[in-house]
Amino acid sequence: MRLDLEHEPDDRLLGQCFRLHQPASLQELLSAYDDAPDGHRHLFTLDDLGQALYTAMHASHRHDLDSGDWLQEAGIAASWLEDGYPRDDLSLQQRLHIRRLGFERTLQETSFDDLFAKDLRVDEDSLADLMAANTDLLPVIDDECYLLRIPVQRACEAIYGFANGYFSSDLSPQENFRLAEHLENHYGYALFGIGASLIAFRRSRVLDEPQTTSLLDLLSRLYAREDNELQVRTLFADSIANRELLVLRYTE
Repeated sequence: MRLDLEHEPDDRLLGQCFRLHQPASLQELLSAYDDAPDGHRHLFTLDDLGQALYTAMHASHRHDLDSGDWLQEAGIAASWLEDGYPRDDLSLQQRLHIRRLGFERTLQETSFDDLFAKDLRVDEDSLADLMAANTDLLPVIDDECYLLRIPVQRACEAIYGFANGYFSSDLSPQENFRLAEHLENHYGYALFGIGASLIAFRRSRVLDEPQTTSLLDLLSRLYAREDNELQVRTLFADSIANRELLVLRYTE
């Protein structure tokens, strides 16, 4: 596997950006993910990069993550703005500072319980897709894939670099943040990657039985229908017990 630094990355990817070439195994991805310098977190792009870039752009606009009247109220210097919008030549650090402030102002209105208002329950086809992604993530990753190196402390904050969740039936960027924050704080799962429909988490520790049951109850509540609860619990129980990654959907 080779990682090449992109000197002019897509402006919807907020982080030092490395193009991924020919990963031979999941272990190579995990090793690259773990090899983040101090004060940084890594985040992979996952499925359908083109669609994910498109929805990330619209999610940013819909939720005013990077622009709006709040910029002046938040004390953003006038020299950073042009006609009230962030200038195109801002540095990565400046753009991330604005993105962080954009998240913080909207996170105040978002709780973890808001996730359950969305209908993420899986049918037969989406359950099969989710099972395949949990079994082996490599075939699911787009041929064009990037590793973002983002100067944040917590794994959940890496979503600043690729905020996604545009359609009203999907988890919003703020709800994806709350999901990542909850899994990190309560179960030791760190945000690993996000794509057009998938969001993945890296296991940092083995869960004991009560924690496993608690996480399975949570995932069942999010994804199971009355007729497939056993299959959903079996899928996630296998990933929790035997796999380094837990792959979820944030779309309907």
